[in-house]
Amino acid sequence: IPLMCLGMCLVAACVLLPQSEANKRLVAERAKLQRDLSYVQMQLSVNQEFLNRVGGDAGLAERLAQRQMQEIRQGSSVLELKGRREHLEISPFQLLSITPPPAPAPYYPPTGIVGQLCRSARNQLYATGLGMFLVAAGLVMGTSGENKITL
Repeated sequence: IPLMCLGMCLVAACVLLPQSEANKRLVAERAKLQRDLSYVQMQLSVNQEFLNRVGGDAGLAERLAQRQMQEIRQGSSVLELKGRREHLEISPFQLLSITPPPAPAPYYPPTGIVGQLCRSARNQLYATGLGMFLVAAGLVMGTSGENKITL
């Protein structure tokens, strides 16, 4: 019986652990996609609010057009700031950008003997064969002495 139990545990480990690791990877990927979706939705709401403001405020639209064309109204001047770079990007999209979500923690596969066993298909095949051999050996050697035929 112990050989059969050991063999069944080995076969179960070779079948269940790789699927468990695949499920963990899928959960991590789903969490990453959910973070990305919330980031895109937040950026979309900021962009929509900006478009609503530009559509309803003629002064804002004029200021944005002047900024884009790098022109100023006659009779006004530009405030010079110390340390300002001359070749800054003037796109209005930079006014609306929000910081992206932080990168998720990297996924590390399991380590140790069982982890190494589950990574390679060849190792899984050998371990499954060994487990089946142990089950068969347990069945063959597990006969009790009562069933012996005596002459």
